[in-house]
Formats: sequence, C-alpha cells, structure tokens
Amino acid sequence: MIALNVGEQRKGGLVKSMRGIRIFAGLLVLSCAILGLSPTARAQTDWPTRPVRVVIPYAPGSGTDFIIRAVAERLSRQLGQQFVVEHRSGAAGALGTEAVARSLPDGYTFLMTPQAPVVVIPNLRKLPYDGLKDLIGVARMGEVIAGFAVHPSLGVKDMAEFVALAKKRPGQFSFVSAGVGSVNHLRGETLKLMAGIDLLHVPYRGNGEAVPDLLAGQVHGIFDSLVFPHVKAGKLSLLAILSDERYSEFPDVKTMKEQGFPDFDLPIWFGTYAPVGVAPQIVDKLHQAISTIHGDDEFKAKQFAAGIHIYPRADSVPEMKERLARQSAYFGDLIKRANITLEQ
Repeated sequence: MIALNVGEQRKGGLVKSMRGIRIFAGLLVLSCAILGLSPTARAQTDWPTRPVRVVIPYAPGSGTDFIIRAVAERLSRQLGQQFVVEHRSGAAGALGTEAVARSLPDGYTFLMTPQAPVVVIPNLRKLPYDGLKDLIGVARMGEVIAGFAVHPSLGVKDMAEFVALAKKRPGQFSFVSAGVGSVNHLRGETLKLMAGIDLLHVPYRGNGEAVPDLLAGQVHGIFDSLVFPHVKAGKLSLLAILSDERYSEFPDVKTMKEQGFPDFDLPIWFGTYAPVGVAPQIVDKLHQAISTIHGDDEFKAKQFAAGIHIYPRADSVPEMKERLARQSAYFGDLIKRANITLEQ
C-alpha cells in the first residue's frame, strides 16, 4: 500500500512536470505570436547570421566579375555579414547555376549571373534544372552597354550600309561570339533574320579570344562591349549601339532601333537568384538591400564607367518571374527559327 502511494506520487509529479513543460511551450508560442513572429520567422528576420555564398557560374576575370563583386561588397556592408563570391564555371554557366538550384534553400547560397544560363541554355539542351521552376528571380541589377562593330576594311559607316553590302555579297562576311547559344550569337542570328542577310557565325571560347582575329580582319563583326576601346583607337568601326538609348561615349552613333530595327532587344543583363524554397522574408530583405544599391550614385557612376548601365530600380519578384518567362519563350522561339543547335 505504501509502495502504491509512492508510485502514485511519482506519477502525479511526472504529470505535473509534463503539464508545466506544456504550459511553458504554450507561453513561448504565445509570446512569439504576440510579437507577430514564430521562432522560424524570427530566425528568418534576423538573416543573415553568418557569411552568404554568392555563386558566379563563369570563370574569374570575366566582365561578370566587376558588377557582381561590387554588389557583394555593398551587401556585406548593408547586411553585416560577408557575401563571399565563389566561381563555379563550366557548361556555359549551367554547372554553377545547377549548384545553386540544387542547394539547401536556407538563404545562404545565391546565384548572380547574366541571364543566359537561366533562360537561354535551357532552350538549347536538356539540363538537370529548370531555370523558371527551380530558381526565384530576386532582382535585376543592370545591363552591359554594347555595340555592333566591324573591321574598317568593310568601308561601311552604319547599319544600312552594312546590310546593303551583306546582301550584295551573301555569306562572305562573318560575326564572332563567345560560343553557340551565347547572347552575342543570338544577336547575330536576330540581325540575319530581321535584315534578311546571310552571315557566317564563327564561335570562340570567349569574345576576348575573338578580338585579335577581328582586329586582323580575319573575321568581320562582333556584338559586344569589348569594341569600345578599339573603336576609339580607330581599329574598328562602330555601326550601332545595342541599348535603347545612345551611349554618351559615342553620342553620334545611333541605336539599332533608330536604324530600322525596332524589335532588336537582346541586352545582356545581370540578375540575382535564389533556390526555390528560400523564405519570402529573406528574399524580400535581399531584394530591398539590392534596391538600396540601385540608389547609390557612386556605385552607378563606377559601373557606367565600366560600360554597365544600372537600372533605376530593381524588378520586384513578380516582375522578374514575368520577365524570365517572357525571355525564355523569346529565346526558345529564336533558337528554333534560326535552327541553332549545339553541333554548330
């Protein structure tokens, strides 16, 4: 009888202890609810609490580095944690993009890249990721100011003269790119379709490797930002600016749209992406931080001097989603119409 009473006392104590734990847990949840935050949401609001990895899906030294490293540096200052840049190159940007798409969606791995591995490369070959379904577009940052330039030996001054020459001598002139499916390749194919001309595409591993051959006159044209120093040196002829507005460095050179190509719209622009599953609070906080950078006049001036136009504001997440879907459809249609394959 005594043993039974002791057992019942122990059981009663255990019940009281469990009841106390439940009451404490309930009070904790209640206090978080009063503050408007669950414990998980509180952690998301405190983000970042450790260094953040920023993946560039190209090799070091590319033009992509300049803007992304500058953005990462400013994000580190704003958010109080290091944004560490990591290069994961290969497969025209697909390897690094896949690494982010398959990463843990905890808010500590992001992708910063031109749009090609998100909306162009997936239209050229089957990939282990879907650029529209596996990534969240956080913000669009800026675009490369580029032009179409040719070797001076062609003796042309604008697009009308170039198109007339190309029609007179079909298939005798070439343009270079950083490889099949690159945006510069698609720019050339777009010109061919719009102008009804026949140009030979000569792919290189990078536009930088193509420039010596272009300067030597072995190839004839290029759509890129690399042309500007050579134009100033008199070694290339600048026929058009590819942006919507003229470039202040060459105020007399008309845009493609001014020269009869109103639908020529193939900018190379930079964006920030998160793997699907990252908490909306984190995505929003990063978007707001990037939006603040867009208002930094010093940042914009330095980027412009390097040939990068920073947009007045960062696209919202819904705007990015719509833009990416629209561009993927556009590039997919262009690739089919131009009959572009990786075997070229």
